[in-house]
Amino acid sequence: MIVLLRHGRTAGGDGVCVGRTPLRLSAEGEAQARALAEELGAVPFARLYSSPAVRARDTLGPLAERLGLPVEILPEMDEIDMGAWDGLAFDDIRRRFPEEYAVRGSRFGSFRAPGGESFEDVARRAMNVLEGLADGKHPVLVATHAGVIRTVLCRVTDHPLDDLFRFKPGHARCTVLRREGNGFGLAAADLEAGAIRAFF
Repeated sequence: MIVLLRHGRTAGGDGVCVGRTPLRLSAEGEAQARALAEELGAVPFARLYSSPAVRARDTLGPLAERLGLPVEILPEMDEIDMGAWDGLAFDDIRRRFPEEYAVRGSRFGSFRAPGGESFEDVARRAMNVLEGLADGKHPVLVATHAGVIRTVLCRVTDHPLDDLFRFKPGHARCTVLRREGNGFGLAAADLEAGAIRAFF
């Protein structure tokens, strides 16, 4: 079983294109991280993994300390790289890149911001990593990002990436995947962390 955890709420980022932009957890996000340690502290995770982003690592920190497990970094589970758009306000993007912004709205899956990657790229790297994790010790927890979780949900449910924003993973909430044959099945999406205990 693989549990994907979206990081806690961050400080800043409202109205901004946040991909690899470094953001810290807000006070609420820090409280969510502490609550996760309480809610998941009894779950027998074999390994803990995180995106390299500080917001993901800080979300997992209290739980790792409670379980006495190291946090292993998975660069492939980082948020989408938005290239030249990363960190810009969306109002600025619409003004500076009007044609590209219009294309993005009609082709979310394949669109790449200048110097960035597409959600198809994100799905490819994330699913490759999940395939590797499926062959290791279980259960595992991976702290990651909304963009990554959306692409994974599209892949495991055969939903088109152009409509990935129909999935709305909340901060500090969990998506549970089960190995099914040569692929994955969706056991649950957007769960409160405390509900994960029912799977064990």
